[in-house]
Amino acid sequence: MAGSSLYAELLANIRQISLAASLSSPSDASTKVSVGADGCTIELNHHGGIRKLILPAKVALGGTLLPVDPRQQGSVTLSWRLPLNPSVASQLQAQRNDEAIWSATDFEAGSTVTCRQCDAAVVNAGEIRVWKDLPSENWAEMMEFWHCHKPDHKHDHDHKEDQSGKADNRSLEARGYGASSIISAQESVGFVDLTNLLVHETNCENITFSRSDFKHSSPNREDHEPEASDASGSKHRSLNAFCSSCHTQLGFFVFRTAAVTLFKWQISVKPNRSSASPDVAQCLSATIISTIARSASSKSLIVPIEETTTTVETKLAQPVIYAWVLNNNIIYSSSSSRTSTKAIKLLYKLVSQEDADKMLEAVTCEAQELNLPAQAIETIVQQLDRSNLLLPTTERIFKGEWKVGLLTR
Repeated sequence: MAGSSLYAELLANIRQISLAASLSSPSDASTKVSVGADGCTIELNHHGGIRKLILPAKVALGGTLLPVDPRQQGSVTLSWRLPLNPSVASQLQAQRNDEAIWSATDFEAGSTVTCRQCDAAVVNAGEIRVWKDLPSENWAEMMEFWHCHKPDHKHDHDHKEDQSGKADNRSLEARGYGASSIISAQESVGFVDLTNLLVHETNCENITFSRSDFKHSSPNREDHEPEASDASGSKHRSLNAFCSSCHTQLGFFVFRTAAVTLFKWQISVKPNRSSASPDVAQCLSATIISTIARSASSKSLIVPIEETTTTVETKLAQPVIYAWVLNNNIIYSSSSSRTSTKAIKLLYKLVSQEDADKMLEAVTCEAQELNLPAQAIETIVQQLDRSNLLLPTTERIFKGEWKVGLLTR
């Protein structure tokens, strides 16, 4: 029975569940697949071995034996479409949830931030008096549009231009949302975005900084200040920030914002109204969903963050994930897991940094650039490859070059 498995996926739009059985040997008279009496489980019996699966939703065929399509007799892959129970189908819309894990409302004032690896405090209790959600990445453009086009306001749609022919951005900068505007860290204020927490350096402790690895780090950030020639950020835009106790990289110190940026998947926040702690895949999923909502683009290039010590050779050797979202809101289950999982279903392949740069520079490029640390991208690739093995063998590859994967939400 080794190698046989079950996989189920909720198809909310058509109110069905797609069920597939992957067998270790061709199906025969001993192969039987039945729905539990409660309509929530599936049992596969093949050559005397049994596999069970908990369905992602209740179906309407409780206590029945699923017939095998004559065209699939003798095949190692069997498939069915199961109708949902009517009571479940009416609740599908209410189950949809695109909110990111950990927003400002999940944290209490004075919460402690700790390293998730060793539980050492990196922001002590009482340091953060208020938590605030950061706006989306296109906040400046939205504010400019609103200010120019707000109702009952007389204005000239022909924005003033300087002698070079470029639109004058000074008035926008005066309002705080010009092209060069940034959100900087503030003491005792914690900012929250889809993947990070942004806190002021003075509110942190037990953190060491380095341009490279932990061996060359020190708790005094000034030891690594960029040289005068690099003050513009052309060479040293940030420092790596490590936990002093266990040496885990927790994030970056960004010179431009004067902030310590902590990765959500590397820290814990206590107390926390949200019981879940996001991993890197969930943070990336939230970013992809936000990107689709903002740009309507289902394609993304997930590019490693260029660190201060990254050489040209290293950069070119780092893989880039090219992802194409098929469905950003599925629920699946498999016989290798006891629970159902919310996920994004996507096509993915690895491309070189050189090819990614060419795609991003192309006028017709449809992909959006997303940035993650190189180590986080390696973790994402490993998770996608594992999820690919859950799928029926006939559904793992698309057009010979794309793999099909599931990214946890």
